[in-house]
Amino acid sequence: MPTHVESNACSACARSKRKCGRQMPWCARCADRGMSCVYPPSRSRVASSSRPLLSDALRGSVPRVEDGLLAEVAGNTSSRTADLILADDLMLNLAFPRMDSDFAAPSSFDQTPSAPATRADWFLAPETWRISHREDTSAAMPVGKATIKKYVAVLQSWFERWVTTGSNPFIHPCLYSVNSPARVQVAYATLASYIHRTPANTDTVLQIVEDRSNDLLRENGTILDRVGAEEWADGGEQDVDLFAQLTRLHALMVYQIIGLFDGDIRSRHVAEGHMAVQDSWAGKLFHSAAKALSNPHAVATHLVGCLPTPSTYSQQQWYLWILSESIRRTWLVAVSLCPVFSALQQLWSPCPGGVMYTNRSGLWNATSATEWEKQCLGRNVAFLQRFECAGLFDDAEPADIDEFGTAMLDMTFNGELLEKWRDRSGGL
Repeated sequence: MPTHVESNACSACARSKRKCGRQMPWCARCADRGMSCVYPPSRSRVASSSRPLLSDALRGSVPRVEDGLLAEVAGNTSSRTADLILADDLMLNLAFPRMDSDFAAPSSFDQTPSAPATRADWFLAPETWRISHREDTSAAMPVGKATIKKYVAVLQSWFERWVTTGSNPFIHPCLYSVNSPARVQVAYATLASYIHRTPANTDTVLQIVEDRSNDLLRENGTILDRVGAEEWADGGEQDVDLFAQLTRLHALMVYQIIGLFDGDIRSRHVAEGHMAVQDSWAGKLFHSAAKALSNPHAVATHLVGCLPTPSTYSQQQWYLWILSESIRRTWLVAVSLCPVFSALQQLWSPCPGGVMYTNRSGLWNATSATEWEKQCLGRNVAFLQRFECAGLFDDAEPADIDEFGTAMLDMTFNGELLEKWRDRSGGL
């Protein structure tokens, strides 16, 4: 049951001049309508002395939406993260050789950066659920330390934003508006306590992170594969519905982003032992989504108990896009954590591949099905494979690409190509 808070009305109720129930994290009016619910910061929150997920040095380098996406990262770092950042600007080899399992979307489904999405199933068709690995191209180069460092800082800022606003570029504002499972609530509260930690209670908070992470694994049938090394393994197949798989992965990602990049030796050791499980869960989630959401006869059943009950076909399509796009984006972030961490340690790591996702700005932040549908029909949504997004450099402006898409471009393509693209567009 939602709890009441002493705060101002949410932005949506204030704009509509309606009474706001002030429930957290979503008021009842916004939850019923499947709308984004954002509260203005209170004075006490603004004046809070809490410690952020990011260090002060990295905080100044992480862009805000109003500052332009993915500004350059400052060269200095805090002592807590210095041991995870390379001293020299070395190039990290994240190349992935072409494999027999490499898939490419059929040409009949490829979208060019000039056509809107007109097919009702443009984001659900079986062709859209394939994982591809890039071939060597002039645009695909090993990424440097500064790029890796910036990407980690951006991910940390996204997790922190989830705590402060209830959403981020891979957790949609509507995703947990109706059903926020206990595992998600525990992870959310644990992340909040970590962000607000003090020097006096840091050890206690990190112990909570470790305990809750281990509890999550045990509750989902995971077993200790190597007891001495504290390495866990997925315990086998379980009958877990799609939404449950997504929520458990979100919870584990919270604990992993803390453990891998906090700088505490014990926390890092525990998180390394959980990496195999995270990759396994991410893979199972994506393959389950490919099977379930590409079935037109049963696809709507996966909204039950997840998102609000749709009242129109357009609303149903919007909710299905929210669920499928959240899965795609979550998969991309989840499978990137281990390679990024390994690259910082060993100077190389295999790339896990890429999937299709929506790049066009405006769709993720649409507050209603009507707005989302208008954006889809009015212009190209840039629904592309990660490694096929090079065409955006010729046919789109940086402002046309949303925050998530920009982060993926920065981690995928040649830095010089990105710089020329931004310079040609006026440095946006």
